[in-house]
Amino acid sequence: MTHPTAAYVALGAALALAVVDWVAVLCKRKRLEYIAKPTTMVAVIVSAVLLMRGPHDVWQAPFFLAGFAFSLAGDVLLMLPYKSTFVYGLAAFLVAQICYIVGLTPSLPPLPARIVVAAAIAVGAILYQQIARGLHRSGTPSLLGPVVAYSLVLSLMLSAAWATLFRPEWTALRRALVTSGASLFFASDTMLAWDRFVRPSHALRIAVIVTYHVAQMCLAASIATPGA
Repeated sequence: MTHPTAAYVALGAALALAVVDWVAVLCKRKRLEYIAKPTTMVAVIVSAVLLMRGPHDVWQAPFFLAGFAFSLAGDVLLMLPYKSTFVYGLAAFLVAQICYIVGLTPSLPPLPARIVVAAAIAVGAILYQQIARGLHRSGTPSLLGPVVAYSLVLSLMLSAAWATLFRPEWTALRRALVTSGASLFFASDTMLAWDRFVRPSHALRIAVIVTYHVAQMCLAASIATPGA
């Protein structure tokens, strides 16, 4: 089996495990979720490693791989039933987002892309206002600092992904994968914060995990589509 084929088999396994996790969340099967959620990211990491053995973006790939590893750590920490591990999980995902930003930004983006950056930060600020109110209402204002820091970095990751639209050396497929992945990641984390701090909803929890897994798989697949 060639490396690309093996990598896409691993991505297929990640998708299958993700579906198991989605069902576990839907049916509130915590034990199954504790197994399926981290193993999904393990499969994503395996696919990324295999894709790196073929043609790939030598700058982007290692940073994305590190981002996947920190995401796995964040998944485990956020699943643990202890309030103290939430901040550590948030920190792990913050580092993951920084890895994605660095992987997507080998050089200063062109001027039009900087406008995208400003727009993404503005959107993040608007959403953060609602989440901040929820933090106060839920009696957890101490999380305000960590959440605002993560919101800023998440917005920067989204803008870094959309800024690739202004990079002529990137193929249309790479742009589509990266922008889709980043947008879904942004949506997932926004819904997660909304569910935790603004208005809890079981339907939101399902949407959170579906968008999160599809986002990570899109980002992983983008490693194997080098620019022209």
